[in-house]
Amino acid sequence: MAQQSEGMGVSNADTKDEEIAALEQSLHEWRYILLHFDRWLRWEDQVQPMIMVAIVTVLFMIMWWTEPSILTSISLLGMFVCLADYLGPTVFHSYLIPTHEWTAEHQRQYQQVCIRLIRGKDTVMRGCQWLKNMKEVKPKQYFILVVVILAVIAFIGNLIPNLLITYFLAVFLVLLPGLEHRGLITQVYATTLLTLVNTLRQTKKKD
Repeated sequence: MAQQSEGMGVSNADTKDEEIAALEQSLHEWRYILLHFDRWLRWEDQVQPMIMVAIVTVLFMIMWWTEPSILTSISLLGMFVCLADYLGPTVFHSYLIPTHEWTAEHQRQYQQVCIRLIRGKDTVMRGCQWLKNMKEVKPKQYFILVVVILAVIAFIGNLIPNLLITYFLAVFLVLLPGLEHRGLITQVYATTLLTLVNTLRQTKKKD
């Protein structure tokens, strides 16, 4: 039994290594851009988070000022993605970073970026699988959970303009990698949990 478990672990490790290698190969043209983007997301410079928030703010101010339709926004986003995919690696490699400067340290950092991308994908997949299992095993709890979450979202959306909610969400997502890298998310979670536990203890003592 132990040998079988060990064999499954080795097989899973091999599969994960193959997945990482495949992702590295598929994103090969974007490797320089990913490294620079990752450095910005991890806040290697203290000014970087403020610049990213400023960029997001300007973009949403333009959206608020112009009030584009949903179809227009989707079309512009698609055009930007298509243009970036076509010109991004070529322009970046040709004019900004010579290809001969790729080093072993760059390769190590690039591999770490790919590993984090795969971990993020695995986290999303585990969450979807958890919801799927909950729907099959505990349908009542699943129904209540989904209804409560949708009701809260509808309530918040009715109080706060959708564009403002989207702005706060975009800022949070942009800052999330840096907050996690610096351990701020863990600190906030630990502080919140400790406060909740102390509150419950004080409530029990009063009772």
